[in-house]
This record gives sequence, structure tokens and C-alpha cells, in this order.
Amino acid sequence: MTFPVRAVTVETAVAGDPDEVFAFVSDTRNDPIWCPNVSSVEQVQGDGVHVGSRFRFHQTVQARGRSLESDVDVAVVELGEGRIVWEVEDRFQTRVISLTVAGDHGESLVTQTTSASFKRKPGLARWAYPVMARRVLRDQLRRLAEHFG
Repeated sequence: MTFPVRAVTVETAVAGDPDEVFAFVSDTRNDPIWCPNVSSVEQVQGDGVHVGSRFRFHQTVQARGRSLESDVDVAVVELGEGRIVWEVEDRFQTRVISLTVAGDHGESLVTQTTSASFKRKPGLARWAYPVMARRVLRDQLRRLAEHFG
């Protein structure tokens, strides 16, 4: 049995060609550059980014004044023009993260959505998760915009 929580969506404008921005964000190996929680990425299945590719992240999440370190398995489950979907699993939850990049020359709109299902009854985390996820995603997209700015 899993315990789903409310999905969170954030978006930001990035000064960059949509194709270049998408090429960067869809290459999971770039995550340590723009995802502050991700310290390293290792490809464990496949060569490059395609449906079926699998990666392992090492990440640190700040929660309740503590640092929680964990290894995270990431699989590319959908990849199309301007859109990628990952399934992310750690010891606490499974998340589905979709990211789209749209726009025209020189300006991109990046939209990221995450939905999670906890492996154990989440208690207060059911309400805290959307707040924390929104903060993390906003920070990621801010860093992405700075990378291209």
C-alpha cells in the first residue's frame, strides 16, 4: 500500500533557447549543476538519456533541521520533444517528475511537476511534503535560470 500526496507544479522563465535548455535539463547527469540536493549522479543502465535509462543519485535533503542523505534510483520513463518524465524511488517514497520546456528563440518556460507516494503512512508529511517540494523545485529552477543567465 502506498500513500499519495498532492502534486506540486512550479515554473520559471529561463533566458535560453528551448532546445538548448531542454537538452541540458533532460540529461540527468547535469542535475548536480542545477539541483542543489543532488551531489552526484551515476548512470547504471543504458548509454545516455533515453527511455529505460537508469541513474543513481546521491542526495542530501534538509528536513526538520536535519540532513537526510540517501541514494535515489531514477528511471527515464518518457522522453519526447520538450518533455521528459522520470520515476524516482528512494527508501521513503516514489515520485513521478515531469519537466517540460516550451518557448521560442531566446526564452524558455520550464515547468516541473512532482507527485509522490509514500511507502509508509506519512502523518504530517502529507501536508508538509507539498510545501517542501515547492521550495526545492523553486530553488532548482532558480539555479537553472542562473545557469543560463
